Amino acid sequence: MAERMKYRVRNGEGEELVVPSLAVLHDLYTHGFLADDDLVRAETSPRWVRVSAMPALHGVRERRGDPRRVGLVVAAAVALAVGLGLLLAR
Repeated sequence: MAERMKYRVRNGEGEELVVPSLAVLHDLYTHGFLADDDLVRAETSPRWVRVSAMPALHGVRERRGDPRRVGLVVAAAVALAVGLGLLLAR
């Protein structure tokens, strides 16, 4: 069985973490444990890139909805429905 690629992550304070796989790196980023400006590199690469610029993680944060924004959209939809209901009831 081929060994998985490991990744090194460096935060703004210079602390480093070894992540055992891309799947774990993806999960850490998805759940907000990694900041957009943290640096990451594959164990075989000398080049550091910002986590948010890593192609394998592109779009992860956009897909994750902000609960406040979702709540605001739902509240606006309810207000619109109530307003339309009142207009049509006349």
